[in-house]
Amino acid sequence: MPTVMITGASRGIGLEFVRQYATAGWDVIACARDPVRATDLADLRRRSGGTVAIEPLDVTHTQQIEWIAGKYAETAIDVLLNNAGDIGPRGASRENLHRQFFGSLDYEAWRRVIEVNVLAPVRIAETFAEHVARSTQKKMIFLSSTVGSIAEGKPPVFAYASSKAMLNKCVSMIASATGAQGIIAAAVCPGHVKTDLGGAGATLEARDSVHALRKLIAQMGPADSGSFTRYDGTRIAW
Repeated sequence: MPTVMITGASRGIGLEFVRQYATAGWDVIACARDPVRATDLADLRRRSGGTVAIEPLDVTHTQQIEWIAGKYAETAIDVLLNNAGDIGPRGASRENLHRQFFGSLDYEAWRRVIEVNVLAPVRIAETFAEHVARSTQKKMIFLSSTVGSIAEGKPPVFAYASSKAMLNKCVSMIASATGAQGIIAAAVCPGHVKTDLGGAGATLEARDSVHALRKLIAQMGPADSGSFTRYDGTRIAW
């Protein structure tokens, strides 16, 4: 069976990826910052028949990344799914969103967003490149957003938008750096999904977004490496 490793797997899109890949018969390495509190994820593991493994991972902790890489040193990872992310200051009623607006920027929070959304997925990709290269499918997928597109991104949220723009550029560079290994590295946008991160205005159910993304990922080939694609299969202008 193929293997997928998913970061940020305790809730939202990440949890739905675990559910759907496990249902499809994949072996799933589900990484969560606080597995003790990830009750829904633990329930999926119990019902999986042993195909779902849960690993503790704060993506900003290099030692945890390296520990998991060592534990799975002999495992070929077909799809490495960098899903974990930080939307930055916002608040339940968007009362903190001004901290991402020009004129009232919170630079410490901005640094945290870059650490989670850019440095962490690049570090994970670099650490697990050999695991992916040994697999059959050889795919590294990075959850991005259209707010990171220079052409499409209009919201004035400096921290989140700039981090996704940086991630997109890094994905294109990872694609170039790993092409000789046969790795396909691509950024995808899940759409505006009804999760804690997506907020009250979201219109897309997580199950529908993930179903479409899984189909998209399955169809990706070498020509798609370095691409930026919406969940519905349309390419996004950088």
